Amino acid sequence: MGEEPDLPDLSAFGKNITTTGTLSPAGPEGRPRLQGPGGGKEKMDQDPFKTITALPDVDVPALDRKIWWRIIPFVLVLYVISILDRVNIGYAALTMNTDLGIDPFLFGLISGIFFVSYILFEVPSNQILAKTGARIWLFRIMVSWGIIAVLMAFVRTPLELGILRFLLGAAEAGFAPGLILYLSFWFRKETIAKALAVFFIAIPLAMIVASPVSAFILSHASWFGVAGWRWLFVLEGIPAILLGCAILSCLPDLPGKAAWLGPGEREWLAARLEGKRVQDETSRKIPFRQLASLPMVPVLCTAAFMVGLFLTGLLFWLPQLVQSSGLSGSFAQTGFLVMVPYALAVVVMYAWSRHSDRSGDRRIHVAVPFVFAAVLLIALSLPHGGTAPGYLLLAGAVAACYAAYAPFFALTLDTFPPALRASGTALVNTIASVGSFFGPVVFGLSGGQLAGSLSVLLFFLLGIALILCAARLVKGTGPLHKGSG
Repeated sequence: MGEEPDLPDLSAFGKNITTTGTLSPAGPEGRPRLQGPGGGKEKMDQDPFKTITALPDVDVPALDRKIWWRIIPFVLVLYVISILDRVNIGYAALTMNTDLGIDPFLFGLISGIFFVSYILFEVPSNQILAKTGARIWLFRIMVSWGIIAVLMAFVRTPLELGILRFLLGAAEAGFAPGLILYLSFWFRKETIAKALAVFFIAIPLAMIVASPVSAFILSHASWFGVAGWRWLFVLEGIPAILLGCAILSCLPDLPGKAAWLGPGEREWLAARLEGKRVQDETSRKIPFRQLASLPMVPVLCTAAFMVGLFLTGLLFWLPQLVQSSGLSGSFAQTGFLVMVPYALAVVVMYAWSRHSDRSGDRRIHVAVPFVFAAVLLIALSLPHGGTAPGYLLLAGAVAACYAAYAPFFALTLDTFPPALRASGTALVNTIASVGSFFGPVVFGLSGGQLAGSLSVLLFFLLGIALILCAARLVKGTGPLHKGSG
């Protein structure tokens, strides 16, 4: 046998370089790091195989913190303003309904008509956002709805109010699912539920903010002889216009366009996130057939409808329900009592979503709050000993439903592959909006009474439906879509 040929030194291979998607051993600080150009260049020169793609050296926890503080606080404020302008009619109604001659049924119809146009334009709006980029489209949405929100201060008849509510829904259509989709461009599967939880905290947080602010405006703002409810629309509509303009400089479309990220950080994120694929693969047409073929879509849509009906109905009606219940004797007391369920929801949402991220299980973290909410709603539909116990049961059901929000939409994002994610997320949110239309109308038909016969029936049926949805979620343990584990 001849002398053995020299072989290339492979001792460094695999230690400090990784192929796309694989973490190297922890760095000296104990943090996961990825070696490549810049961090392991001298090792790369010894690599005998030139086809392996190495990723840059990235401090992952530091990168996560940077993205969090650049994106989440601003997005949270945007969504708080969105919810505030959507539901402030519930506070305005405490004096507006008398001024304009609006009865409970008509108020429910005017409140809910917002969602008719929202439903019509929501999926197309998300398709446009995915193709044109989030920055320009979110700017358009916020500025247009802010202008319409201010114009509501000048209505003289219920018809004019209804028309502007319809236009407000059309202007705002796609904002919520668009922001959900936008967050998926920045946060990985291990961190998306926490990001969504803070995002959805905007809903109860808006009610916490709206309660004292709206009560103060109604009680003290009567400048130039203009009614307080008119000032309410003006003062809460202007921030949407200003923040909409700020979107142009504060929200990059994708990590690849973020000047505050280093080149290595942009490359590392591009390898792990699917924002660019969503933009490239989203069809200009709505892919109804492909969406309908996914097995999880029916249960997601059913659950979204039920939760939207219950929670949105309360967003508009809770101030009047509390005011008429005898628990409150002033605007300030009404604001405080309305605030309590949503303050509880903020705490529960954040803690439960953190637990969902740590466990990685989305289905159970949606099913468990659904069951809790269902038990409380069924108890609310039965004789329960007076107004105060009913208020506590309602507060618990509200908090439980909100606890499911972030895991539910994390599960929704996982359900749809990149090509269907924009339209799929918008579809689920559209069905929630259908429920959101019927919620205010049903409460209006019950006369705006918590113990009304229609309200009692609604609570009982919602409880049963949520239990069935929870059972289906727990049972469905198979892949969400082709290629999903």
